[in-house]
Amino acid sequence: MEKKIIRLTPDQLGYKDRGKMKWLGLMLSDHTELLSKMEKKEQLKDVTAKPKQSLLEISEILGQAYHTGNPVLIQANILQNGAYFKDVPCMVSGTFEDRIYLLLKNGRLVDTTLEDIRHIEFMNPMDWQEKE
Repeated sequence: MEKKIIRLTPDQLGYKDRGKMKWLGLMLSDHTELLSKMEKKEQLKDVTAKPKQSLLEISEILGQAYHTGNPVLIQANILQNGAYFKDVPCMVSGTFEDRIYLLLKNGRLVDTTLEDIRHIEFMNPMDWQEKE
């Protein structure tokens, strides 16, 4: 009596190949590393210094932005390696004593003072609504 050898493939046994799904974990680390490099490169771009506004101008725009709920772009009065940071899109959330509370586009709430703001301007509300 001859023994018959039956060979079954994983597909015949009910295994479903996940295709690209099983490789996503390997590509994810490379992707995040590339994104962080791109973000660092973006931050190192030279930002042109906007004209320094007076404290009165800054406070008027902040007050108007708070009452209307319009988003603003703020350039910080802080230098890093001889260059200014890029403009920060935010909404004015409120004030307490000398602190100004700003809601960033990513949902974080930060505080600052008038002296830390170099330039402020209104931004297009449609740009605020765009997803990051």
